[in-house]
Amino acid sequence: MLGPVRFPSTGNFRAGSADWSFVRCSQAREALSAWYDGESVDVDASAVAGHLHACARCTTFQGVLGTLAELTQSADMTTPPLGAPGRPTGRRRGALRLITRSTLPVVTGAFLVGLLLLVASPASAHAMLEGSDPAADAVLTAPPASVDLTFNEAITLLPDSVRVFGPDGTRVDDGTIARTHDDPATAGVGVRPDLPDGTYLVAYRVVSADSHPIEGAYTFVIGHPSRAHAAAPPVDGSRSVDVALGFARWLTYAGSALGLGGFAFLVWCWPSGWSVRRARLLVGGGVGVLTVGTLLALLLKGPYDAGAGLGSATEGRLLREVLGTTYGRALDARLLLIALLVLVLTYRDQLPGRWVTAAPAVLLAGTGVTFALCGHAAAGGHRPLAIVSDTVHVGAMSLWLGGLTLLLWVVLRRGREDVTAPVTTFSTLATGAVTVLIATGTYQTLREVRSWDVLFHTHYGHVLLVKLGVVALALCAAAGSRAWVWQSLHPVVPVLAVTEAPPEPVVEGRPHLRRLRTTVGLESAVLLGVLVVSAMLVTSDPAVSTPSAHRVRANLIVGPDRVRVVAVPDGLRRVDLTLDVTDSSGHPTEPREVDASLTLPASKIGPLPITLTAVGQGHRTGRVSVPIAGAWQLAVTVRTSAIDEATAYVDVPIG
Repeated sequence: MLGPVRFPSTGNFRAGSADWSFVRCSQAREALSAWYDGESVDVDASAVAGHLHACARCTTFQGVLGTLAELTQSADMTTPPLGAPGRPTGRRRGALRLITRSTLPVVTGAFLVGLLLLVASPASAHAMLEGSDPAADAVLTAPPASVDLTFNEAITLLPDSVRVFGPDGTRVDDGTIARTHDDPATAGVGVRPDLPDGTYLVAYRVVSADSHPIEGAYTFVIGHPSRAHAAAPPVDGSRSVDVALGFARWLTYAGSALGLGGFAFLVWCWPSGWSVRRARLLVGGGVGVLTVGTLLALLLKGPYDAGAGLGSATEGRLLREVLGTTYGRALDARLLLIALLVLVLTYRDQLPGRWVTAAPAVLLAGTGVTFALCGHAAAGGHRPLAIVSDTVHVGAMSLWLGGLTLLLWVVLRRGREDVTAPVTTFSTLATGAVTVLIATGTYQTLREVRSWDVLFHTHYGHVLLVKLGVVALALCAAAGSRAWVWQSLHPVVPVLAVTEAPPEPVVEGRPHLRRLRTTVGLESAVLLGVLVVSAMLVTSDPAVSTPSAHRVRANLIVGPDRVRVVAVPDGLRRVDLTLDVTDSSGHPTEPREVDASLTLPASKIGPLPITLTAVGQGHRTGRVSVPIAGAWQLAVTVRTSAIDEATAYVDVPIG
């Protein structure tokens, strides 16, 4: 590229018979444009350089051309030598540059196809109860032989997947969980034949294909309803298990980045780095972290599904159940891939070179599939495309973060002569990885979140927004690193000229390594935060679980105040609630107290109080889970004094 040009500050600039004062702006800009495009023009390069020294507008034009060249990733150009008109010298980027250019249309095409499929398909990314026998709220004349549930997709059964409680709260099922007609999307349990009249409650808990537990409850009546019916014992799981499983997932992401991404960096970007002990230790440590995280994820999944505590992590029965699921088989396959990686690292020098070159791609793809089969991509529509997208997403993340880690802790601690080659090669690789991350991340977001309401009013949407914000920070830091690479490849070039005064000393035009260390360090730290949020996102229930999970909006008049209500059911018997209290003129006001509760009149359940959190003047948020689906009624009470209060109601269907 025709880079910034440094000129003597004194003397008359002349080169042969060419005088820069006779070069017009139009001629200079035409020559600059041609040189950037790799074309020849019959203009003296030294005369154009002299014109740029005197004309600020043409110098700005040159800078704009440089920016456009960076954005389009055009071939590198060097400044034409003095008095040598014609096209400048071009430098090839190498194989990685060609790979990036050839795969970009493929990535773009796959992304557009994914968007079309998303637009044409209904949203479904989680198991849902589609039907039951007996049906919800059914009135039977005789006891049923069994209770059978049907879901919209294949589910994994637990030892207590279906429980039936009588009017007195005791279990009346026989405890034998089985499939109905060997259908993987069903679950059933037998009940005692001598059941008395009354209201019975069915509670279920199964595991969706995306590894998340699904639970719910409903009632049916035999003969005449009882005055009161049993409430199912809560199975909310252990908070410590949830946190531990999230930490295990974070370890697997970090281990994949450091072990597999670091391995790819040494093979593709810095082959001489194998001789550096610290580089080998970092890659080996990453493999160890990936192994520990995978084992923890395998042991903790059983207690997570069953709603048990950490003490059940080593229980053989739960572990055997997990090993029989897609989740368990995927983690088993990952452990085998880790063993293969260890063998490649150990016998690297004895293997054919082409095998070692291909090994990172094979291992990244295989490990990425195991991540996809343990997450949201394994459930919902268009699973093959979603699994491919998730696989590529995890692989690109591993390449980006793994390469940054080795740059920060190994490469950038060396001299500039040892830094330029690996940094330049990795910059091209990282650009391709970031492009893939943006495309696949957008597809996954649209697949899981199909409306603005879900994005802004659900827990999953909130976590996703945090991740998008952190990724944006990482991209800003990456832009700083990319700028360093560009300026190193295109330093300030001194133009030698015949002058009346001796030329000034040539100053080093390349940026300092300290700046790259700062941007790479910031980039790495932010990406570690991305891994934390990603682990939270994977362990969160998906936002799109049922087409009926629509937002409810209402403006209630509660005494002298107005309350704007936004209730967003997530399809899993949970509701995210937002309340905004204003006065009659529409200005936010802070009442003495605001309460909310839910009641299910048809089943005489409630009121269930909702814990509200004040996050601003008149602004309240809360979240509540209900025992069964139905047409619930939300009551909002505003208390303005010790004795003055008013209540208003709005219906909230909860599926």
